[in-house]
Amino acid sequence: MKVKIFLTAIILNSFSNLYAIEADVWEYKVQPGHTDEAIKLFEEAIKLSRTAGRNTSIAQQTFGKGGEFKFHWVDFYDSPEERANDNAYDSVAFADFINRFYKSGAVTTVRSYTMSLIDDQLCENPGIVSVYVWKPNSGELSSVVEEFKAGRVLFEKHGWEVDLWQENIGGRDNLQFVMCSKSRHDEAKSNASLNNDEEWLSQQPNAPLWDSYSDNSKFMGSFELEPIIVD
Repeated sequence: MKVKIFLTAIILNSFSNLYAIEADVWEYKVQPGHTDEAIKLFEEAIKLSRTAGRNTSIAQQTFGKGGEFKFHWVDFYDSPEERANDNAYDSVAFADFINRFYKSGAVTTVRSYTMSLIDDQLCENPGIVSVYVWKPNSGELSSVVEEFKAGRVLFEKHGWEVDLWQENIGGRDNLQFVMCSKSRHDEAKSNASLNNDEEWLSQQPNAPLWDSYSDNSKFMGSFELEPIIVD
């Protein structure tokens, strides 16, 4: 059963002074035949969170391990202090929702973890979210982050919004390079623009992100998400 526990992430690296935005993440697997039921429950959760003044996004995975049966629930906070002071999940309305959520049998929890934003950006109104996950080699966190920042400049030049995240408590010491587009149409335009960029083309076939080999990190995988939109 999902029990909401607020934990302040402990950041034990040289980038701690850069972190501000925090995120709590739950990954759920929807049982076959229960997708419509699960989506209705997730929509209700988004509305409850909105009423409580929380920034919550729940997205259905479209590509990646687990396919479309996996959903990612993310609560965003402007700081660890905001997370610690948030008691909205203690409300009667949310307690009733959680009881129905798990009694439905529609979903099971895959894993949960916290994240911290490395930079000072957060995607606005993303419609398509592509996530590339890397594990830095021992002692190489700084160099991977610098490569991420350089990659962000390139991809944002072609229309993507890019977030850089580090997994914390419950995570796997991974870094996430998150590319956001407002729509499939915008994503296609960005890809077309990128594939006409001489800087990008000159790096093929060993361009950053697409190449699974790196001296300073290990590529762990990727997945794509489409956030659930409610009126």
